[in-house]
Amino acid sequence: MNISNINQMKLCAAAMAILIIAGYGCGDKTPTRPVKQAAPAKAVQPVTTSAAPEADAALQDMAALEGYVYQQRDRRDPFVPLVVATKQLGGIVQRKLGTVESYDISEFKLSAIATKGKEYFALLVAPDNRSFTVDKGSVIGLNKGKVNQILRDRVILVEYSKDFRGEPKERQIILEFRKGETK
Repeated sequence: MNISNINQMKLCAAAMAILIIAGYGCGDKTPTRPVKQAAPAKAVQPVTTSAAPEADAALQDMAALEGYVYQQRDRRDPFVPLVVATKQLGGIVQRKLGTVESYDISEFKLSAIATKGKEYFALLVAPDNRSFTVDKGSVIGLNKGKVNQILRDRVILVEYSKDFRGEPKERQIILEFRKGETK
């Protein structure tokens, strides 16, 4: 036999194997899953008392009828977005551009600290190089943070924001001079 004849026979055998496998997969037999018959619907009686065991029993009856009932318990609702835009109804407060409340609290840089008697004042610089003088208790930032404390070399700012559960969360930011700028 010739080498070309052997190669042709191998090629023919490979083609036959492919056709057999493809033909086997194209059969009319399709796997079927057994279909569950729906159970006859039971009449669910309304719960008239607020007892917990009866409420759980009613939920189990509902689950039997509908398939599954989500019980929230102490978990958050999965279909409520984590970040929700809040609207202020009634007295809508609009922040004017260029005020100390129109910038994020973390964007400020500490420029100077001055004293008048025992009281400290701080000079903060916004990202657009505008300067603002603040003292203890001044409202600052988009989330209405406050100047908590002004010390000789730093300013401590506190702002409250809501986390994904809606609970208030404290965020503390410390503005300090860069190294070599203090007295």
